[in-house]
Amino acid sequence: MIPLIDVAGGPAARGEAYGRQAKSWIDTAIGFYRADFAARGVEWAEAERIAESFRDGIEAFDPAIATEIEAIARGAKVPVAAIVLLNARTEVLFWHASGADAGPALKPGPEAEECTSAIVMPERSAEGRLWHAQNWDWRPDAAAHTVAVRITGAEVPDALHFVEAGQLARHGLNRCGIAVTAMGLHTVGQYGKPGIPSPVVRRRVLQQESFGRALGEVFRSPASFSHALMISHGEGEAWCLECTPDRIFWLEPEEGVLSHANHFKHPAAVAADIERNLTRVPDSLYRDGRVARRLKAGDKASLEDMKRAFADRFGAPDAVLRHPNQRPGSLLSATVYTLIMSPSEGAAQLSIRPWEGTDFQHFTL
Repeated sequence: MIPLIDVAGGPAARGEAYGRQAKSWIDTAIGFYRADFAARGVEWAEAERIAESFRDGIEAFDPAIATEIEAIARGAKVPVAAIVLLNARTEVLFWHASGADAGPALKPGPEAEECTSAIVMPERSAEGRLWHAQNWDWRPDAAAHTVAVRITGAEVPDALHFVEAGQLARHGLNRCGIAVTAMGLHTVGQYGKPGIPSPVVRRRVLQQESFGRALGEVFRSPASFSHALMISHGEGEAWCLECTPDRIFWLEPEEGVLSHANHFKHPAAVAADIERNLTRVPDSLYRDGRVARRLKAGDKASLEDMKRAFADRFGAPDAVLRHPNQRPGSLLSATVYTLIMSPSEGAAQLSIRPWEGTDFQHFTL
């Protein structure tokens, strides 16, 4: 089971309530990443210095979100830079400062989050509703600081977020029927570019009431690292936006299914030869393909079909469902959770450490 944290009110009120209620898990997350950075030979103070540049960018981009980050830190009694780091940890982990005067740098590592996501459209669904699912693959110990945050009674739509404690967003849905999941991508020459951390972009997506504006937030948000965002609406819309710091490519469902893993799929992106992840995670090809084929097979795809697709162990340990296993660069990786959302119902179910056979925990708005 993961904890459910309820917050309400404006950015300062909900941020402080979040930080206060989630303090023990935030402390665990900070300790986790402090050790992770130390294992790379990077002092925490240096990581916080890099995070400050992202803090300035967030403040300029969205002052309300910057206020919420400060309030989370205040509620949890931790430095603001630590909360920024939790939200910009992918960008900071892969940061590569350029120029002789840039100071010490974090060299890009060989690892990133390795996830699989799929959306089944209502016309393809046995239940007649859109299903939006994700296997989030990262360090298995991250399960110890994973929480659900439910926002209600705010100036933004009610929403459910499934996050590492201290983060603004990762995967989730809102009361307007919009849902988002994300996967890490990797391109050449993208290091050292300022931009907005991915969790901030995802929070902006779920703060919108209309699907068009939710998509627009991605196009208006300058990314500093590549990612693929799967964005759906419960009434039957779904798009995948493959984002780099320089360009955005978009994909739509085929045969009622939209799927993605950790490589670029848009023909223009493939032709541009910007893909750099497949040398590290070639299994991304068959993870994406196997989930898509399973959900397209037969007459209709049911909720149980979704669960089976995301429990696929072909190619283990490099499977859709990952057991803890050493990846290149000595990274220990596993599926932290399987998440299946029904945006039209404002409902989700999540299995933490699914490789242990854990039951699904149910959440609603």
